[in-house]
Amino acid sequence: MASACAVAQVPYSPPAPFGGLVPYTPPTATTAPAAPGVGPSVTPVQPPSATATAGVKPPPLQFSLRTDIEVTDNVDLAPSATRRGDVVFRITPELAINNKTAHTALAGTVTLPVLLYARTGSENNSVRPEVDLRGTAELLPRFFYIDGAAQVSQQYFSPFGARPQNVSSATQNRYTAQSYSVAPYIKGLGPGGLSYELRDNNIWTDESSAPTTTGRSYTNDISANLLSEPRPLGYALEYRRTDTRFSGQEPLLTEIERARAIWRPDPLWELSAIAGYENNEFAFENQSGIVYGASVRWHPSRRTTVDTSWEHRFFGGSYHVSLGHRTPFTIWSLRASRDITTYPEQLGVLGSGTSVSTLLNQLFASRITDPLERQGVVDQLISNRGLPSVLSNPLALFTQGVTLQESVQATAGVIRARNSVLVTAYRQRNEPIGGATGTPVEVLLAQNNNTQNGVNVVWSYKLTPRQTLTANADWVHTISNETDGEHSNQGTLYVVLSTTLSPLTSLYAGARYQRLFSTIQTGYHEAAAFVGIGHTFR
Repeated sequence: MASACAVAQVPYSPPAPFGGLVPYTPPTATTAPAAPGVGPSVTPVQPPSATATAGVKPPPLQFSLRTDIEVTDNVDLAPSATRRGDVVFRITPELAINNKTAHTALAGTVTLPVLLYARTGSENNSVRPEVDLRGTAELLPRFFYIDGAAQVSQQYFSPFGARPQNVSSATQNRYTAQSYSVAPYIKGLGPGGLSYELRDNNIWTDESSAPTTTGRSYTNDISANLLSEPRPLGYALEYRRTDTRFSGQEPLLTEIERARAIWRPDPLWELSAIAGYENNEFAFENQSGIVYGASVRWHPSRRTTVDTSWEHRFFGGSYHVSLGHRTPFTIWSLRASRDITTYPEQLGVLGSGTSVSTLLNQLFASRITDPLERQGVVDQLISNRGLPSVLSNPLALFTQGVTLQESVQATAGVIRARNSVLVTAYRQRNEPIGGATGTPVEVLLAQNNNTQNGVNVVWSYKLTPRQTLTANADWVHTISNETDGEHSNQGTLYVVLSTTLSPLTSLYAGARYQRLFSTIQTGYHEAAAFVGIGHTFR
């Protein structure tokens, strides 16, 4: 069900980091670039149901409904001495949109989980929405476009606090994050292999139910690119200006101009030399200087890609590495980077996890060329195997400053006739930059100066053509970069057995155990069992 949130016909490319190196792809005359978007909320296990059949494109609109009952021995994730059990009734309507015309595309999901608590209803009854919608429109043929995105997700404030992989566990560390963007742009082709793009991206964010007062933000991101196609020599001129403003705070501004000399000795290789200048104006510090670096691109086949870049920036070395490889039954990826970022950009890049639907789309790209047909096959696979909609990612840290972020993430997937295994592992180091240490609450909680390490493993096994067993294990270790000994460890284990009652209806039952050890926040442990039914309407 939730798998429809990944868009086949609008392949999402995350925004480049704040003032970071922008890998420029020349615009084409026939396809609009992807709309900016964000990942879906963490939903560890989705009950299987047949949402698509092989070779059938998903319908433009599809409504589904899940209802389940959960019994938990620690509804508030409190310490053992004060924990309370409860029975939770959850009703989850979901609308999946996948609509495309000759000049427009709109895709995504709107999910509205309604949570009713038998014992703690006055405290915890709530609706915790999750929205992921992205669209694009071609207003003037082959010239003027506009992209838009809306995302509402459940996020967590402190990386050291409770981060349950479900919406039914009540915690004061959870808040609802909202992000909306509108990006008009022009692009086209000129004589002699020239191409250009001018984009004005506007992003608004807001938070509700956060454990402390937060402010709204507005980001204006203007970029311009001119490319002369290398034959085998070429060049690119790039400009980017990013202005982020939080309520009651001075703007965070970065401007960077680059010139690239490009050499493409053959279609598999591309090498670039980079020179430019940057100017950064932060709350307590201004930084400017020369930028220089290089990039290497190697695409030996459609199944293997290597993209690397390095630059000298005001904060030292900045790099971006992306490695990808797939076989008929496996997919492998490795991403590493060191760059500056802000909270609105973290929501866009990190979201709440790595989209499983996107991974499977890449796996089947060479075998099923039609994007909509491929999305239907991916939806069916995710539903039938009981796979999650996302794999876990580092937490998007709420901070009103600029963060230097160093991260590496590896993901692997194996899809066989009866077994499916998905694994992701990551490490992300965050520290404040630009002389700003954040609000007093952020400093107290080591909010923007910590390192997150995590592993997520999902295993699915088809017991019979109608029954599937799915296990999902997640572990997160967070340490403070400032104070020795301050850390937290959180682990979660899900096991779900699902049975297909009909092509559109499934029954599922499962159990969950989660535990938190922390030197900063109060620890807890919780066990729960649940049973439910899901149906897709056509």
